[in-house]
Amino acid sequence: MLSQDDQARFREIERQLAQEDPRFARALGEGRPRRPAGDTCWWAVTVLALAALAIVTAVLAMSFSLLLFGTVLIGAAMLLRRRHIHRGQRLSPRRGQSPGAAAAS
Repeated sequence: MLSQDDQARFREIERQLAQEDPRFARALGEGRPRRPAGDTCWWAVTVLALAALAIVTAVLAMSFSLLLFGTVLIGAAMLLRRRHIHRGQRLSPRRGQSPGAAAAS
């Protein structure tokens, strides 16, 4: 059992979540939460798919230059993903700060 204080904290968190992101709160309550929109870095996924294609083709054609190209593409995909993650962290509001204040800083 949770203490009264813990239950009050959870109710407050639930209220804030429902206020900030009602769609996510509703999905979470229904047991089917989804990844936030815009969370996938499609450029990185596309570059990674091209890299995989280049590597498979390089192995089949025994082409060192194509293998090297695929490896470089994997590195580019990793950099794109990392940039996407860091950009998302930079744009997210800090604890106790409103979303509008995070965009201004």
